[in-house]
Amino acid sequence: MSEKKSRILLASLDLFWMPDIQKALSSDFEPYLVSTWSLLRKVSNGAPPRFNLWPFHYLLWLYKRFPFLQWGNYLYQILVLSFDCCLRCWSPRNYDVLCVLSGCGLRTLRSFQKHGKRVVIECGSTHTDYQHQILLEEFKRNGIRESLFPQAYRDRVRREFIEADWIQIPSQFVKRTFIEAGIPESKLLLNLYGADTSRFSPRAQDDLDRPFRVICPSGVNLRKGARILVEAWKQLGWKDAELHWIGNAKAPQVRHLFREPLPGLVWHGWMPHEKLAELYRSCDVLVLPSFEEGFARVMVEGAASGLGLIATPNTGVEDFFTPEDPEGWLIPVNDIGALCRALEEAKHDRARTRQLGLRAAKRTRKGFSPEDYGRRAVENLQKVVG
Repeated sequence: MSEKKSRILLASLDLFWMPDIQKALSSDFEPYLVSTWSLLRKVSNGAPPRFNLWPFHYLLWLYKRFPFLQWGNYLYQILVLSFDCCLRCWSPRNYDVLCVLSGCGLRTLRSFQKHGKRVVIECGSTHTDYQHQILLEEFKRNGIRESLFPQAYRDRVRREFIEADWIQIPSQFVKRTFIEAGIPESKLLLNLYGADTSRFSPRAQDDLDRPFRVICPSGVNLRKGARILVEAWKQLGWKDAELHWIGNAKAPQVRHLFREPLPGLVWHGWMPHEKLAELYRSCDVLVLPSFEEGFARVMVEGAASGLGLIATPNTGVEDFFTPEDPEGWLIPVNDIGALCRALEEAKHDRARTRQLGLRAAKRTRKGFSPEDYGRRAVENLQKVVG
């Protein structure tokens, strides 16, 4: 007689990486995903039961589509509160574990724990106190007095971290911010994100006749270091190099950075993986001067495409770099000079930059695939139910 599998309720206001967790858990558990996606999106026949709160998908689309709705993130706060209220309709008696995205499940968390069920908070970023402080400082440097999230939302997330049984996080950098905030290390579950590296590969041969090309695939916002990259590129003043940036400068928070045109700047919108892989292969180095994030998947995708990395520790890149022999340049946060020096080194010795990229591509094959991420998710959940 087969052993009964534990039933896991996964929940997230947006899909994010939750389908990856659902897929990974399917062999050892019974996962049920509550999330939001387009009514036009097809769900594979072999997928476990999934519950689509589809009205939230279109509200989120409006929120993301119109930048003025993002100011202060008050609308987002209303959405997570409403999602939490809907999520409470799923009875704890039917599940053994709740695994919910941070900010989306405080009331549901308490309902599950009241029935003696375990709760895991999925957090893709740093502790809310660290996030608030470092981004508020950067906002002020840009003349913005609003914080990233309202106080009530930050209080809500903080309570989730305190009350949850476990918190799953994506990097050692994130882990440090939780420990500094007083969260016991014993309740932190580490799981680095994986990327589908099979879609990405290095270019077959060098092409040093083309201009030196830098790519920033993280979008354009202050959190990801847009000001740092703009100022560094201005200081370098290169006429024989290109900066390929995926995103746009329409958001109110970053418009002031682009009042003067940047030489060699090439904008790119969203593109499928095949086109993105082709763009990566046409570049020399990937740059991420972020102030705060959990673990940037685009780093792994770019590295798999043969690009050396220029990144701050606050991207989670230290979990990717080989200790003592990194596949790129680790630069301090908010250091324009360090970014300039790294870019100059990459441009001056393109052969070495190419070798760093090839080493980075090999590195992605060691623990950074979706299967690796799924395996770690299973191990973490086994610890939770065990």
